[in-house]
Amino acid sequence: MKKQSVTLWLPVLLLAGLLVMLPPQSARADTGPKPTMSFSFIYEINPAAEISSGTLLECTDADCANAAPLQQLGPQHFECSTASCFSMAYGYSDYHRLVLEFSDGVTRQSNIFTKTQFASEYKVTVYADHMQVVELFGGATWPVSGNTFLNLLLGLSFFCLTTAILVILVVLLVKAGNPEATFKSLLGWFIAAWILTIPYVLVSLLLTRGLVTTLAVELLLGALYVGWRKRPAVLVLTVILLLNLVTQPALWLTVSGFSGKYSILTVLFAELVVWLVEAGGLFLAQRKTIRFGEALLVSFALNAASFGIGLLLPF
Repeated sequence: MKKQSVTLWLPVLLLAGLLVMLPPQSARADTGPKPTMSFSFIYEINPAAEISSGTLLECTDADCANAAPLQQLGPQHFECSTASCFSMAYGYSDYHRLVLEFSDGVTRQSNIFTKTQFASEYKVTVYADHMQVVELFGGATWPVSGNTFLNLLLGLSFFCLTTAILVILVVLLVKAGNPEATFKSLLGWFIAAWILTIPYVLVSLLLTRGLVTTLAVELLLGALYVGWRKRPAVLVLTVILLLNLVTQPALWLTVSGFSGKYSILTVLFAELVVWLVEAGGLFLAQRKTIRFGEALLVSFALNAASFGIGLLLPF
């Protein structure tokens, strides 16, 4: 094997090894949203007590005979203020129970409850000696406010921006293979792509901060790649940018369709599709100078890096 080929494979193999060593329960999709639980409280005792401390028990059986506290693992955690509780996790068990200590000196235990939504909200009624937890239906990750018009406006803006970005991406990929295409003839498309990124990112920040992190990681690695392999920097970095603006929202929508109990096979399949789509885009953009195998390796390295870093982020 040539020395150059070994050098190309080495970082990819290291990233693959890192992913293999990660615990299976941590598997999730890129730097997108993580499942959450939010608890609000009403009191059937007078005076109402404040929350002093608490534990969220995770159970695999309906009787919670094997209950264990939700582990603190990176951003995965359970916390309470004096009036509410919140948890974020890579993936939850099938059944749950709250155990909270209150300022009146009483430790109260809740009923066993389940989670059916990605971002679940619960009403907790506090009685003299126990708590009753009820999941509130109708919640979702998309409505970012209680204002229906604002939600509609944001959704429409996101759709229009994604459509425009997809059109620009297709044009760049088609023209990149044209021998007569020059940087000057494509300059307007490159400028439009980067300008559209600004409102796109601003809108996406209302849904998740993960896109910004994904772009930062993959564009940085992309810059290292074009410098090392002497590839056209503006073209490659613009294509990496546009590909992520199309694939990441699709990935988030797929993942957030689950209640929070990720299927590893589903996540891996979604990641496989993203890897192949982005590899195809990188290849089409440089098809006069590279082979598809190189595009596959670059796409794998970019996605493995953002996936690994995403496991550690608190959003």
